[in-house]
Amino acid sequence: MHAPLMIDTRESTEELLQEVERQLDAVDASLLEGDAPALEAACNGMRQVATGFSNVLESALSAEVFDAEFRDRIEGVAQRLRVLRAGIARRAAAVERSLAALLGTQDTPTYSAVGQRSMFGGAGLRTASATGMH
Repeated sequence: MHAPLMIDTRESTEELLQEVERQLDAVDASLLEGDAPALEAACNGMRQVATGFSNVLESALSAEVFDAEFRDRIEGVAQRLRVLRAGIARRAAAVERSLAALLGTQDTPTYSAVGQRSMFGGAGLRTASATGMH
């Protein structure tokens, strides 16, 4: 009696897993292209399908429903997500270092009060009127 439910569950879970894999490919492609709007859209799509997939796996499905190959694919997706997260963190750090090297650190934010230390450790910007220069 439970076989049709298991087959349907397996098929619908397979479709969800395929969509997660497609979204991972879209995130990878937009990262490689450096297309920020496409990356944002791909990440939003990834988040949605991953949440849906996770909910399906957490609901009444047992590990016995899935064969070893399918479990390996699920683990592969989890590994890709870990690698993607680490790669994005490294890229963000590299961008920050590049910006700091290119632009220098900004010790004097534009909107800090005169003579006060900013939250970044530098003294506030002194204007010509504050220094007595006109």
